[in-house]
This record gives sequence, structure tokens and C-alpha cells, in this order.
Amino acid sequence: MLSSFAVISIIAMMVGFSLVALPAVIAAKTTIGVGTNPDAVAVNPQNGRVYVVDYTDSNVTIIDGSKNRPLVNITVGGENGDEPDAIAVNPNTGAVYVAQYEDNTVTVIDGSTYAQIKNITVGNGPDGIAVNPSNGMVYVADNQDNNFTVINGMTNKALKNFTVGDAPAAVAVDPTTGTVYIANYNDSTVSVIDGTTDKVLVNVTVGRDPDAVAVNPNTGDVYVANERDNSLSIISGSAVKGYEVIGTLLVGREPDAVAVNPNTGTVYVANDRDNTVSIINGTTNTEMENVTVGDGPDGIAINPNTGTVYVANYNDSTISLIAGPSNSSTSVSTTSTSSTSASTASSATSVATTSSSSSSSTGGVPEFPTQLGSAVAVTGVIVVAYMFARRATPRRSVTTMPAAATLPDS
Repeated sequence: MLSSFAVISIIAMMVGFSLVALPAVIAAKTTIGVGTNPDAVAVNPQNGRVYVVDYTDSNVTIIDGSKNRPLVNITVGGENGDEPDAIAVNPNTGAVYVAQYEDNTVTVIDGSTYAQIKNITVGNGPDGIAVNPSNGMVYVADNQDNNFTVINGMTNKALKNFTVGDAPAAVAVDPTTGTVYIANYNDSTVSVIDGTTDKVLVNVTVGRDPDAVAVNPNTGDVYVANERDNSLSIISGSAVKGYEVIGTLLVGREPDAVAVNPNTGTVYVANDRDNTVSIINGTTNTEMENVTVGDGPDGIAINPNTGTVYVANYNDSTISLIAGPSNSSTSVSTTSTSSTSASTASSATSVATTSSSSSSSTGGVPEFPTQLGSAVAVTGVIVVAYMFARRATPRRSVTTMPAAATLPDS
């Protein structure tokens, strides 16, 4: 049988590993005030500009990502704007695209001058938008028409509409393959679309009420936030595997936005009712930690060059910044500042060919050697405490029994 010391050591090791394996809960350190009710955000990794849709103000706040401060507010849409609901940016041209839900248009903004270039008529209720930086095509989910509109980003003309599922709410595009993914809120499916022919290849059943979608262009994996299931569906972006669901994770309450860092594979899910962001290891598909952000996180985007994550908090009109692992293993300053605001994770996705794995105290992926060291430390503390406790305990007296008498031989 094992000695008591061995038993205590084993228990201590188990406790040590369990403690370091639990997802940590931390708080975002930087908050930027923006316009009223930010509900979508996009990042241009080429210049670090962050574009935030302020839904109630009908404008876009532009943030200098290097200094974490707002630069300018732009009214979008018609004369008074009309409920902008989603945003995307082409990192190669700098053009910014804003979906106007109520007036059924997409506003194009010059990324250098911040001037409105054009308002493009699309379907009814545009509710999601994404850009393929490889060819400049723009894809719009028309929520009330059950279709999506394709826009030529070079000419800024709507080309055609295609029918998808019921109430499309979000769109993402894989710039490596050109495949487009549209989350259909009411029928709990994701339409997989051939980016060359714009034909629907398959409708994949996911969790209830999918409200956001993002793609890792390096692996092809697709991440779908299911609002009513409090879950994240993972779809294989491989035609060979039939675009099947390969995993489902529970996250926070009412996940409303999702983004992927293409350099690290880390996935970030904004949970609207929890006021948190779930951070997922995209390699193991396990949750690592939760970050507390502002009130009602409704949009999320990443600058893959710095690893910084921008979260639009709808109810308190702020942007929370989460420092994460980047391609260069550096992160932006966490000095608090004031002013600006949020949406589809795929909005700011750029083509990335380099993968890396690093860790960060806020939002990074904890690596196994770090976990092992923590586990050993915790185990050591418990074992040492046990040994001192034994030394401090008085020993029980031992009574020596007399030897048995030897009887003489008869």
C-alpha cells in the first residue's frame, strides 16, 4: 500500500494541475469612450486604424490604434445617417464599408481622407458585412431578404443577390480559399458559398440562433457564435470533410460576436449578457480564460500585427482593449485613455501566412511548460505544509510488550 506521504503528494499534484487548468477571469485594463451604442468594429492592420459603428449616433468613430485615442467621427448613410449595423475594411485599399440597416445601403468611406465615396443600394436590412482582401469583393448579409449581396470593391457596384437561409445575420470570408460563410439566425444554419461562382455549396446545421461567424485563414476552421445556445460551433473549412461541425464549446451567455487571430489561432467570443470575452485556444479548442469587459459587448475585432483585441460595449458606449499575443510577441500599452467603439470578426481579417504561439498575461495562450511549473509550485507548497504539520503533531507513545516466556522442555 502507498504511504500517507505518497498519497498526500499525489493529491497535491492533482490539486496543483486542477488549479492552473481552470480558466482565469481577468479584466480588460484599457477602455476608450466612443459614440452612443457601438455595435460593430473593424481594424485595418496596415495602419492600425480602428473603425467603430455607433448605432444610435449613426456615425463611425475612427481610433488611432497606436495611441488608443479617437481621431474623428463621421456621419454615415443619408443626411442624418440610418442605423449603421456592421462594418468591414479592406486592408489593401483602406476602403471602409458600413452596412446601413434601415436604409438598405452600404456606405463606402475613403480610409485616408475619411470622406464618403458612395452609398450602394443592397437588399433589405443589411446586418453583416465582410471583405475578401485577396480580390476586393464585399459580401453583405441582407437579413430581411434572406439573401446576400456581392459588391465589386473596385467599382463599388452591387453585382448580384443570392438566396441563403432564414434571416442571415453575419458573414465571414476565407481569403485563402475565397469561401464565404453566412450565419442564418432563424434556421440555425451556416450557408457555405463558393466565392468564385457565388453558389451555395451546403447549409451546415449549428447551434440555436447563430449571430456571428469568423474564419481562421490558416487552418480554414470556422467559428460560429450561437446566441441562444451559449455555445460556439466549430466547422471544418474543408470540402473533403463536407464542411462538417467538428466541435462545440460552451461559452458565456448570449455570445454575440467572434474573432480569430490568424497568427496565433486564438479565438475571442464576446458574451453580451455576461459582459465577458471567452478566450479559446484554437489548436485544442479549449477555453483558457475569461476577460471582463464593458456592458453589453456586441462586436469584436483584432489587429493581428499587435494582437490587440477591440470589444464594442453597446450599453456603456465604450471600447475595451485586450492585450493578446501577436506575431512579434509585443502588445500595445495598457494606459487608460478616453473616447470611442464594434461587429463582425471577419471584418478585419487579413491574409496571414505566419503562425506563432506565445503567451500573454491578458488574453494569451498559456503554454504547457508554464502550466507545469505552476502545478509543481502548488504541489510543493502543499507537500511542505503537510510535512511541517506532521512535525508539529506530537508523536503517540509506544508501549513495548514484554517478550513471551519460554517454557522448559518436558
